[in-house]
Amino acid sequence: MTKTEQIPLYRDGRHYDLINQGIVSDIPFYCEEARKAVGPVLEVACGTGRLTIPIAQSRVEIVALDRSSSMLAHARSKAEARGVRVEWVEADCRQFELGRKFGLIFMAFNSLQHLHDHESRRTFFARVCKHLAKGGRFIFDVFNPSIAILARDSQKRHPLQVYQDPDGGGTVTLEENSVYDDAAQVNRIKWYFSRPGTPDFRVEALDMRCFFPQELDLIVRSNGFDIEAKFGNFER
Repeated sequence: MTKTEQIPLYRDGRHYDLINQGIVSDIPFYCEEARKAVGPVLEVACGTGRLTIPIAQSRVEIVALDRSSSMLAHARSKAEARGVRVEWVEADCRQFELGRKFGLIFMAFNSLQHLHDHESRRTFFARVCKHLAKGGRFIFDVFNPSIAILARDSQKRHPLQVYQDPDGGGTVTLEENSVYDDAAQVNRIKWYFSRPGTPDFRVEALDMRCFFPQELDLIVRSNGFDIEAKFGNFER
């Protein structure tokens, strides 16, 4: 990224945390799974440490990996403020090499859906396999595609969030619309950020690969994993 290019607001840790401030239901689940793990834990696509930091606070040794330097910078500052120790790694989830193995590897909050093509998923699962200790577990979550959402009018915007601009610019309103690419199974989303007097001051793309339930089982098994459990929510 050049100096003149802007970091997408989705990858600006301050905006990211404010957009997702209500997402907490998965924290107890992942903290419990981390405490049960035999050996250290690796979180892939850790973002701003929303899950990493609570796990570290429960005295679990955790390594957190993400490709976004801006997200990791915000995660580090949050961890330092809370006095917890985390090893932060900037790397692509399809190419990382950490030279150690983990009792648990997890990828949360729909992050697998950023891997749109077969080769990306294949190389990612291969990295996970290489870094899992014997008897280790890989846990991830994705959303179940909603036919009603995928079939929405692509010209109509839908409200997502309202929050206060961390730079003091007032109230930010976030809306989205989307077009479903059924051949690629990718929902091509656009996010519209507005402030009073400056509508659509940022418009950003966020493409999400949709996995249907039986297809997801096939992807997991064809990449060398057995399915131990599959849940419909974080209460199991």
